[in-house]
Amino acid sequence: MKMQTTGRILLHGLFRRWDLFVYLNLAILGTILVGSWLWPPSYQASSSIVILGRTYADLLTPPKSGGPSTLIMNPKEEINSEIEIIRSRPVLTRVVQDLHLDKPRTIPDEGISGAIRGAGRATFRACRWFFSAIGVTKKYTASQAVEAAVERLHSRLQVEPAIDSQIIWIKYRDPDPEMSAKVVNLVAEEYQKQHLAININRTESSFYGEQIEKVQADLKGLQEQLLQVKEQTGIVSFSEQSRAILRKLETLDNSRTNVQKESIRVQARVDKIQQLREAKPELLIPLPDLAQEQQLSALEDKYLNLKFQVTGVLQRYTSESRQYQFLQQQIGAIRKQIKNHVSTLLERDLAKLRELQAEGQATDQIIADMKAQINQLPIAEMNLGNLERDIEIKQAILSVLLKKYQDSLLAQNTDRRLENAKILSPAAAPLKPAFPKLWLNLILGLVFSVVISLSLAFFLEYWDDSLKIPEDVERYLGRSVFASIPEL
Repeated sequence: MKMQTTGRILLHGLFRRWDLFVYLNLAILGTILVGSWLWPPSYQASSSIVILGRTYADLLTPPKSGGPSTLIMNPKEEINSEIEIIRSRPVLTRVVQDLHLDKPRTIPDEGISGAIRGAGRATFRACRWFFSAIGVTKKYTASQAVEAAVERLHSRLQVEPAIDSQIIWIKYRDPDPEMSAKVVNLVAEEYQKQHLAININRTESSFYGEQIEKVQADLKGLQEQLLQVKEQTGIVSFSEQSRAILRKLETLDNSRTNVQKESIRVQARVDKIQQLREAKPELLIPLPDLAQEQQLSALEDKYLNLKFQVTGVLQRYTSESRQYQFLQQQIGAIRKQIKNHVSTLLERDLAKLRELQAEGQATDQIIADMKAQINQLPIAEMNLGNLERDIEIKQAILSVLLKKYQDSLLAQNTDRRLENAKILSPAAAPLKPAFPKLWLNLILGLVFSVVISLSLAFFLEYWDDSLKIPEDVERYLGRSVFASIPEL
């Protein structure tokens, strides 16, 4: 006998499992309610950009008439191209770096649910730090953190065209409403810059920019060379420098002449003293001008007085007398003092002679150096003149290039393609979160829980082979039922 299940039997089985239906619905709705309450809110900001149509000159297939022709770009292709530019890596990288999206940030979250979510975030950060400390995960470097932030932004950023229009919507969700608006607006701004960088012809301005950098580098090198030459030569003004060197040279010549004269005089005096002392050893004072020295003059007077006393003693006593011997001893001592003092004067003259000779040699060396410096002045003047002339030429070229560069920038700023991409509506900080939506989640959860509970009840009823009602006994056992005891 083939088993068949009627609608009444199914409803009877469903009512028998009413507790499963109620509890399952309550569990699903409670889970959705708690999950929606604890789920961090996400705010969505959006901005729209209008893309105007562009035309280009057709350079490949000009018309037979010879006049100009234009090509109109397919709007769909153009919109898709601009979407790819918005999602390009240069745009997203600049947004990440400007807003520091690669750095950890504190998300404002209030209330009990915010405290619970904050505790969850802290636990997650602690776990991530622990796994990084034990080597399970790898800590990002600065460049890797930027790359990861760019990838997150690329996955969360929604860029889509509006239907039947040339408008592109940029949408972004973030737990911070202010940050979501900042990201969308900055993406739009950076897209405009990238759009202009791609579409505007910058060949002329880039050429002038490169030439300006090259001329500035050459000019800086020439100025450094000029400064080094001036520091090495010590030249500020050639005319004043030449006059100063000539005056100094004249002064040194006069000084050298005086030193030579004094050296010759002292040398002659020393030679004469040495010659007289060798020729006449008994001569106490070789030169008369030595006697003018005060101490030597006093010794000479004392020596003459002793000689006079010796004459008087010899008249009264013999040469063997005590008075005569005493005077002779004094005369010998005076003679020794005179000779020692003359030797001292001679050593002083010799020292002075050596000093004069050293001074003369130093003066000669200074004069030779100054003459060499004078001989190098024309060469240094020529080198400095060439450097100054080269600097003037480079400065003139630089001023011309700067003017050309400014003119090219002005020409770029007046390009019609600047008006091709316009921000239609900038993003504002949203007041309400875009997700989660409690009522929508509850409605969808109710539908989902009803469907799940009914499906589960029907499934259990279908696979239940037990005898539930009197008709089952009559159908499957072929016996008549006289009475049944209801379930209590």
